[in-house]
Amino acid sequence: MKKILVTTDLSANSKSAIRFALQLASQTKCDLVFYHIFEGVENNIWNPKFGNKNVKSTHDINLEKLNKLVLSVYSECNIPAKKIKCVSETGIDVNSMINSYAKKNSMNYICIATRGGGVIKKIIGTNTSLLIQNSPVPVIVIPKGYKVKPINSILYSSDLANLKGELAEVKKFAKPLLAEINVFNYDYLADVEEIKTKLDKIALKHKSAGVNFYFKKMKIENTIATHLQADASKTKPSILVLFTKQNKNWYERLFLRQNTKEITFDTKTPLLILRKKGR
Repeated sequence: MKKILVTTDLSANSKSAIRFALQLASQTKCDLVFYHIFEGVENNIWNPKFGNKNVKSTHDINLEKLNKLVLSVYSECNIPAKKIKCVSETGIDVNSMINSYAKKNSMNYICIATRGGGVIKKIIGTNTSLLIQNSPVPVIVIPKGYKVKPINSILYSSDLANLKGELAEVKKFAKPLLAEINVFNYDYLADVEEIKTKLDKIALKHKSAGVNFYFKKMKIENTIATHLQADASKTKPSILVLFTKQNKNWYERLFLRQNTKEITFDTKTPLLILRKKGR
């Protein structure tokens, strides 16, 4: 974990992403880059104030706002602001610009806050959902009102399809944090003896220090999201990890009941969304 791109629209809600990033940085050796995009165009020759040295450019104004916002969060968290890197750019396609900057500057993670309460409820159709679908870089989604606390436990929801490879990625994230990994799998037949034996063998094969397995029977009337929310409420993990195919369909498979458009996943737990490989 080396570099994290912390995006913000300068709103109060976006402070949650900054708070999480500061906590992450306090536990690991990583650099934070605070990034803001002004959706519009920079001052140009068509602006009557263009060229006036006494008028600040849009870029300078937004960079000042960004610095002020970041410093305020450092102050709220009682963390000394030693070396801060803030970047403000102007453009139209926010997601492409975030992805481009992250790729060009070799960012390891993108940290972004949701707007309003609820995680999935508020990211469908927003910049966050588009970022998740298209970003080649893992995305950390922070819910509104996130309160700073040590990052020491991970709830990793797995379909077991590529457990070895995915667990290795989760371990890379967990190692510098010294965080415990709890692997949860949901199966309609988890209580069938034959299936239970098979799942126990998988756990035995991949279990190691700091890695625990929990196999839960999935109820046909519930979505995986329903089960995840219930277990997250009980175990209170620091972060929840999901691997996705990065397309619109994964939302429906994971969060929607059949024949309904109800989306219910309202948690105060941050989400780390990683990309499934070779699928």
